[in-house]
Amino acid sequence: MMAPVVVRYDEPMHTLKPSPISKPLQGPQRKAVLRVQVLMAEHDIRFVTELWKRLSAMGVEISHSQLTRVVNNSTKSLSIDLLEGLASLFDCPVSALFKDG
Repeated sequence: MMAPVVVRYDEPMHTLKPSPISKPLQGPQRKAVLRVQVLMAEHDIRFVTELWKRLSAMGVEISHSQLTRVVNNSTKSLSIDLLEGLASLFDCPVSALFKDG
């Protein structure tokens, strides 16, 4: 059980010590980093729109904004269809889409 936090109003705020629960929570460090930008460059694909059009032509359904998050490595989830589509498009195994973070 955590100790209660006591705030004293008779002291200036800058002299108060932060309580253990006032620390920002950090999420787990990413263990896998997407290499989509590198693979795009290797295959001479300069824009997300071009990648999106190629994936759409292959039947991979993803919004342009979600694909932008994938390319920028800021997405929180990936579909199997997208992984398979990227691996097929870049002619590589799915594991080549990632590097250790």
